[in-house]
Parts: sequence; structure tokens; C-alpha cells
Amino acid sequence: MKKTFLIAALFIGVLLFAGGYAESSHSTEIGRQAPALAYDPADSLISLDRLRGDYVLLTFWSSTDAPSRQAANLYTAWQRRHPEAPLQLVGVNFDDSQGLFNEIVRRDSLESDEQFHISGERAIEATKKYGLDQGFGSVLINPAGTIVAYDPDPAELDALMHTNTLPS
Repeated sequence: MKKTFLIAALFIGVLLFAGGYAESSHSTEIGRQAPALAYDPADSLISLDRLRGDYVLLTFWSSTDAPSRQAANLYTAWQRRHPEAPLQLVGVNFDDSQGLFNEIVRRDSLESDEQFHISGERAIEATKKYGLDQGFGSVLINPAGTIVAYDPDPAELDALMHTNTLPS
């Protein structure tokens, strides 16, 4: 009887774990509405709702995560080469220190009005909403607020601009 109970309990645990994972992995899949993201620090505002109507490349990064920091730099460089592109770049940084974030933005010559630092509960909330527990990344969001691509590289963005059509 104990063995049957243990097997049943393990089976229920696996089902609950799989159900929770499936729910979180689908909240940011291509074709779904991007989760809400709003943050109002004293000197700036980030709000996906405010950017609705534009394409948005939302990049999550940290100075201690080399691939995500490199992506933030690549996207900034791409945008500087294509100032006419109908694309808003929004970088969301998860460094522990606001001072470190400020120094990296300065040192990497990132556009400070496109970069935002979040920490604490806001960082935890964004991590959950965007499934960042497996690492940082980027999502391309169309004017209607729908996710249309993950981690597009500069060549993909170039191709989209050459055809003059971003995915919808």
C-alpha cells in the first residue's frame, strides 16, 4: 500500500511540475501577446503599452552575462546603422547595482534613454513573465503587441528591413 501511495504521489508531483512548466513556457511563445512590462523610475519610463504601434525589440541583459551584454551592444550598433527603421529598442538590465549598470551603459556607449535597470521584485516578476530562468534573451514584438521572433540577429533584422516587412 505504501508503494502504491508513493507512486501516486510521485505521479501527481510530476504532473503538477509539468503543468507549471508548460504554462510558463507558453506565455512568451511566438504568436502570443507579449506580457505586460511597465516600470517607472524617477527619471524615465518603460512601458510596452506606451510603445504599442511600433515594433519593439526587447532585450534582457546583465553585465555578468556575456552573451546578453554582447546582444545589447549588437542591437544598439544595428539601430545606429538604421536610424530610419520602424523599431524601438528597449534594453532591460538585471545587474545588482545601479552604479554598475550606469558604468556599463557609459563604457559600452549604449543609448541611455533605451536602457533600463530593474532589480529586486521587479526583476523577479520580469524573469517569471518572460521565462528568463534559463538565461537572458530578446523578443521582437509587433505593433499589435504580439511576439514575432526570439533573439533576431542583425542579419535577420537587415533582411526584414530590406524586404520592408517586419513579421506581423
